[in-house]
Amino acid sequence: MEAEALGSGGGGGDGRGGWGGLLEEDDDCTRIETTVTDEAAVVANWVQEVLSMYGGQSMIVGLDCEWKPNSYAFENNKTATLQLCVDAKCLILQLFYLDFIPQSLKNFMVHPSVTFVGVGVQDDVYKLQQEYGLVCSASAMKDIQEMAMARHPLEFIRRPGLKDLASWFVGLNMSKPIHVCRSNWEARNLSLDQIEYACIDAYASYRIGRKLLNGR
Repeated sequence: MEAEALGSGGGGGDGRGGWGGLLEEDDDCTRIETTVTDEAAVVANWVQEVLSMYGGQSMIVGLDCEWKPNSYAFENNKTATLQLCVDAKCLILQLFYLDFIPQSLKNFMVHPSVTFVGVGVQDDVYKLQQEYGLVCSASAMKDIQEMAMARHPLEFIRRPGLKDLASWFVGLNMSKPIHVCRSNWEARNLSLDQIEYACIDAYASYRIGRKLLNGR
């Protein structure tokens, strides 16, 4: 998977569509429209837009989180970013710099038509609940790793990572450089590498979840 920065620069809370990328998959390209923000109004606009796209019909949302790597065994750094992806629209919310959690996000997390998918999604949502008070019903969360292992026990004897699942189910070749994974996600201005990494993880989760739940 390759990505090319198309839009304006990274985070900083300006609410713009900070990054757009082209992803190579099966000889085709997908552009991910990505918004990086720490502003409640921008979150509300993004939520309204994706809900209106589906007109009240059931919706699959890729969910992922990032936080600063722990420096020692008993450290538990707070979630810095929440990534949500629907189709090719991604939101990277810098939770670490929010003054308050937008009501629009709280409502979206418990919306009856939304199913959140990801690797270890229950753990991510539990961490969000403990740190930010964001809740989501258990029935609205589907762990794509668990689903894949249940359906293909012979292929996935060991727990597959997101990169393995993306390649197996939807033909996405992901690059997950360790220096980006373990970078400072509490940075006020996320780098383009961080934005690319975060949005591709959420997009891949969405694509895999859609394949497992809807067969497409």
